[in-house]
Amino acid sequence: MPIKKKPAKKASAKRSVKKPAKNTRRSAAKREKSIAAPAPLSPEGAANHAPIKERIFTRTQWTVLLVLSFIQFFHIVDFMVLMPLNKKFELFFNITTNQFGWLVSSYTLAAFVSGIAGTFFIDRISRKRSMMLAFIGFIAGNLLCAAAPGFKSFLIARVMTGAFGGLLSGISFAIIGDLIEPAKRGRATGILMMSFSVAAVLGVPLGIWFAHNFFLQLPYYLIALGSGAVLVLAYLRMPTMAHHLFGPRQNVVKQIVAVMSDEKHQRLYLLMTCHFIAGFSIIPYIAGFMQKNNGITDAQLPIIYLAGGIATIVTSPIMGYLTDRLGSVKVYTWLSILTILPFILVTYEFTKNFPLLMLFTTLFFIFVSGRMVPAMALLNNTVNPSLRGTFMSLNGSVQQLAMSMGAIAASFMISAPPGQPMRNYFWVGIFGVVFNIAALLIANTFKTK
Repeated sequence: MPIKKKPAKKASAKRSVKKPAKNTRRSAAKREKSIAAPAPLSPEGAANHAPIKERIFTRTQWTVLLVLSFIQFFHIVDFMVLMPLNKKFELFFNITTNQFGWLVSSYTLAAFVSGIAGTFFIDRISRKRSMMLAFIGFIAGNLLCAAAPGFKSFLIARVMTGAFGGLLSGISFAIIGDLIEPAKRGRATGILMMSFSVAAVLGVPLGIWFAHNFFLQLPYYLIALGSGAVLVLAYLRMPTMAHHLFGPRQNVVKQIVAVMSDEKHQRLYLLMTCHFIAGFSIIPYIAGFMQKNNGITDAQLPIIYLAGGIATIVTSPIMGYLTDRLGSVKVYTWLSILTILPFILVTYEFTKNFPLLMLFTTLFFIFVSGRMVPAMALLNNTVNPSLRGTFMSLNGSVQQLAMSMGAIAASFMISAPPGQPMRNYFWVGIFGVVFNIAALLIANTFKTK
């Protein structure tokens, strides 16, 4: 009998061992379930347990970016608002289209010279002080533009405004480099670049409207007034930003020589020169041609710039996406080929139908501005990283010089006495196409994506 009882004990023992294991699996499943589906929190508890999002920028950084965006806004409006008022300035000052070309090119020539000169002293004073001084000069230049009684005095005022405006752009990007962490500089630059789009969509059409409905030089008074308010904000809220003064001094001349002696950099500068000559041989005279030759009215002109600005805001991110996906050289090549069509459409008298003319100018704005996206990507991908700062500073001056060269070259080709239709503008379009193709060919010498 005991022999029969022993197996019974073993079986009971086995059953006693298995039972806890089953309970253990059930309890583990319950624990997993309780972890996977926690008890709902009250609204107060949910608020207390919500994850804290990291701020993109500090309050000081946001303030500085706001100030810089306003500065760029007024700078771009000041530069761009003159060109749509081509016809009115010619009548007001009794000048030819060729002389008007000098009003445009004098601004960019002055910006070119000041940009080169600025590389020698801009790093020797605090960022805030350099920005304040340049902004004060910019405001004074706009007041002189507003009060100028004749062509020569207005030309001198444009030279002054362009010189200080050229410094403002370089200082703004230097401040971003000093104040914003490397991982966030792209977003900071994107915020700053939004001011360009806002200037094209809002600032320029408003400037045209004020000039047409009140008096011609009112936009410059308004630019000076708005800039004065931003100057006060900058003085009160911006930090000094003088950390760069305590680092080792770099030899500016040696840096410039190193940049200019690099064969890749030389080709990049040649690319940007052809790129901007192509566009700015046409851009300054579009409004005058549309009004004098195609019958666009003062009321219709702001609509053209508004449509072009909105289209640019929509298409620029698409150009950026395509550049990242397909490569800067390929996208630049295709956009340059497509740009040839609007170059011809806006410089030849095909029609006087306003919707068609607005379509032509909108295509022009889309492709001419769109080319800039892959062009800048190509520059950043190709330039020597150790010389990027000096290269980009000099590149700004090269762009200003190329703009002047394009506007001056076109002024010699165009013939248009005050108040009369423009002649030979079509040949300016052909001139732009030639330089556009030259830029395309230079871009294709680079193997980088």
